[in-house]
Amino acid sequence: MKSKRKVILLTVLCLGVPLFAGDGYIILKNQRTLDQIQHIYSEMPPVRYSPPLNRWKHLSETKKLLTEGERLRVVMLGDSIVNDTSRSCWNLLLEQKYPKCRIIKITSVRGSTGCWWYRQPERLRRFVLDHDPNLVMIGGISQRGNISSIRDVIRQIRKGSEADILLMTGAFGRVDPREEAQWQRISDPNHYSEYRRELEKLARQSGAAFLDMEAAWGHYIRECGKDLEWFKRDPIHANERGEQILGHILAAYLSPNTNKK
Repeated sequence: MKSKRKVILLTVLCLGVPLFAGDGYIILKNQRTLDQIQHIYSEMPPVRYSPPLNRWKHLSETKKLLTEGERLRVVMLGDSIVNDTSRSCWNLLLEQKYPKCRIIKITSVRGSTGCWWYRQPERLRRFVLDHDPNLVMIGGISQRGNISSIRDVIRQIRKGSEADILLMTGAFGRVDPREEAQWQRISDPNHYSEYRRELEKLARQSGAAFLDMEAAWGHYIRECGKDLEWFKRDPIHANERGEQILGHILAAYLSPNTNKK
């Protein structure tokens, strides 16, 4: 009977079917093809995002594997916004920049959930450590401002692996960056939310990389000439076009340095 269960599990893994993991999902396949995402993106105003040049400081292993290694294993941890980001298939875009490297993307998600739930050791093992990641991305809009839980997840990841860690602010949700007061909280350091300030501070303290996804996404929404609803499938979540905003930002963040800033 044990052998039969092993065969079934291996079949599921090979097919890339989402695995149910105690109220969450572990998705092992690309949810779109390169042709599909290129077609979606071709109908959108282009994403123009220049990442900070110093972003590689805490992503040394990631950079090495992208440029020299045969594969990079990435776990994306978070909520449905993280799942939307994953569904953009940013990894297929990035593989075009690094043709020597195959990116293996594991999407570990649970709706409306942040590190306050994943921090339980058995959950963290199943959703992160069991997948032997080289890079763990932590993001979404469901962290509840709980910086201590993110710190605890980082501590456990560092204890159980040598993975690089990337902390990302959220995007989409009910935020409307076209509204000036909301945009100020996103773009002006003097008006950042406490969570935004503390997340970047945690990245510095813990030696993690930091991506302000919300600011990059908000800038695109303000400049693209399209209504915010054109990028959403419901009041909270991105549609296939909104996914491509997030995916192209993330792919640009991990692309080779080409800008002069």
